[in-house]
Amino acid sequence: MRYYILVYDVNEKRVVKVHRLLRRYLQWRQRSVFEGYLADEELGELLRRLDSIIDESEDSVVFYSLPSDKVVHSFHIGAPPDRFENVL
Repeated sequence: MRYYILVYDVNEKRVVKVHRLLRRYLQWRQRSVFEGYLADEELGELLRRLDSIIDESEDSVVFYSLPSDKVVHSFHIGAPPDRFENVL
C-alpha cells in the first residue's frame, strides 16, 4: 500500500460523480483534495473508474504518491469546510 494525496479540477458537470467516487477510496480533506492509502489493485480500479467519468481534454486529476503518511508534515490554519457545496 502507498499513501496518496489527490487533487482534482473537473468540469462542474462531472464534479459530483468524481467526488462521490473518490470518497469510496480516499478520505476527503478539503474541496478537491483527498488523501489515504491505496493498494495497487485499488489504485488500478480507481483509475479505470475515473477514466470512465472524466474528460481528459478539460479535466485534471493529480496523484501524489508517498511511501506513507509519516513522511508528510502538514498543518492547518482556519476552519475546515463543513460541507462541499457542489456535492451535497
